[in-house]
Amino acid sequence: MEKWAELPPELITMIAKPVEVMEDFIVFGGVCTSWRTAASKDNFDGLSPQLPLLMMPDKDDVYRKFYSFQGESLTDIISTRS
Repeated sequence: MEKWAELPPELITMIAKPVEVMEDFIVFGGVCTSWRTAASKDNFDGLSPQLPLLMMPDKDDVYRKFYSFQGESLTDIISTRS
């Protein structure tokens, strides 16, 4: 299925439930608008208290970099703002 935005909300919520890591939470919400809407704390069972992520702009302003102090890693996410 190529149209991820057309998945039923109940299915998107079922996909969201096992997400445990904040970086995955952010990426999940970046799939499309309907997934971003489903990316609420109410739909994620496993999000445990974690260190916050540091958001850094990229020089081309298309991506945002998120640094995880806990995982010591960088994740690039496409910015939803223009």
